[in-house]
Amino acid sequence: MRKTRFHRLFTHLTAMLLALLVGCSDPTSNNTLQRSRNIPAWFDEAKLGIFIHWGPASVPGYAHGGALQPGELEDIMFGESERKEMPYAEWYLNAMNYPDTETARYHAEKYGTAPYDNFIPTFEQRVAADWNPAAWAELFERAGARYVVLVTKHHDGYTLWPSETENPHRGHWSSSRDMVGELADAVRARGMRFGTYYSTGLDWTFQLVTEGDRIQDILMSAPNSQEYADYVHAHMSELIDRYSPDVLWADIGYPSSGRRDELMEYYFNEVPEGTVNDRWGAVDTLGQWAQIPGAIWVMKTLGRIMMSDQADNLQDDPARYGFKTAEYDSFNGVAPFKWETTRGLGASFAYNRNETATDMLSGAALITFLIDSVAKNGNVLINVGPDSYGHIPLIQQAPLLQLGDWLSVNGEAIYNTKPWQRAANLEGRALHYTHRENVLYAIVSGPVGTRFTVEDPNIPWESLSVLGAEVVSSEKRDGLLTITLTQTTSPTATVVRYQLP
Repeated sequence: MRKTRFHRLFTHLTAMLLALLVGCSDPTSNNTLQRSRNIPAWFDEAKLGIFIHWGPASVPGYAHGGALQPGELEDIMFGESERKEMPYAEWYLNAMNYPDTETARYHAEKYGTAPYDNFIPTFEQRVAADWNPAAWAELFERAGARYVVLVTKHHDGYTLWPSETENPHRGHWSSSRDMVGELADAVRARGMRFGTYYSTGLDWTFQLVTEGDRIQDILMSAPNSQEYADYVHAHMSELIDRYSPDVLWADIGYPSSGRRDELMEYYFNEVPEGTVNDRWGAVDTLGQWAQIPGAIWVMKTLGRIMMSDQADNLQDDPARYGFKTAEYDSFNGVAPFKWETTRGLGASFAYNRNETATDMLSGAALITFLIDSVAKNGNVLINVGPDSYGHIPLIQQAPLLQLGDWLSVNGEAIYNTKPWQRAANLEGRALHYTHRENVLYAIVSGPVGTRFTVEDPNIPWESLSVLGAEVVSSEKRDGLLTITLTQTTSPTATVVRYQLP
């Protein structure tokens, strides 16, 4: 799914509209903008994080349809796609309110006319009985993660901490158990960093439009009241004060009157080594524009034009806050800026009971996903979707543990590295490059046996070794390098280590 391009569209449209609608957003402080783009060293060095989508939607744990394919999201929003709902279980509240969706049919068959609110006490009872944050932290450490980002509030508005800022439209819409704080403590006890995701742009307890046109509904569901802007600001301030999150991860956009720069300045003062992502545009201004007759037709037309523009995604936006984010996507080559890619292990972020082991990334695919991203100057934030009891399904644990096993041998080619002059090979079998100080790593894709040939990087090097194996010999000929080992290595990827002068 090319959701990166979808978010870029929102960014371009927002910028255009803000130029027309003077005063709709906080003025941007250049100092705050530049500070947000000053990515701390720990984040660049960490390379691997765990994302967690978990909440009341995990009780039904249902979503319909397979993973979105490249270009399909744009077709849903701007074209004539036959798909009527996202394959995201965390969007259950949204999907159940469209009468023509499989989610609505499932809900009627399983729960009748019961409201979404009924899932909250069930979720809290199950969490109280079974959830063990220490077990999560142990799994994440074994997977090789260096940071963890928890969804503290998704679009349904329910918070995973006992907020002092009450929801003005729903009673008991905050957890009585401090799940955010407990997980933060468990994660940090194992030496990992802890971050918080918060749905800043959407909250369906404030506004949920389901009239039929998906893009119009999403935009018009973005609350544009001062009440919501103050609510978001208060919640984000609470998260900073309570948990000092190492990552402040916003989604969909930030309220235009929510004092964004004031919040960021406060965050960076309180958490000097903190970092933020790039989803801070004022999407609610697009929601106001979407109410103008004919505006959606114009927006869809612009959307199709922008989506057809195969612009180089390595070009940066000087007005971008924080590190750049991609979703179910990658970049064309080595990016000149820090970025992070995220995706579910399956098609959904939150737990979907319909998914099986065949729907999950294999361990090999996850390892390859990490290698490719790191070689292009990116991090990977791989998502887990626990069930409503707080159990991470074994089909999700398996690829994570395979990744951890590979990193236990080959991690030095991933952690604390930088991209090289190019991300991949020019000839010969597929490989990716990373480097640090006087070492170059060539990470060779697939099984290599005890004898294999790769491209010669064509730079001076003093010695050659292979992580997890002993080299018998190496021979250069015609721009290629043949290496012989005493034993086989990982069938997924093998690391050739060049010691440079």
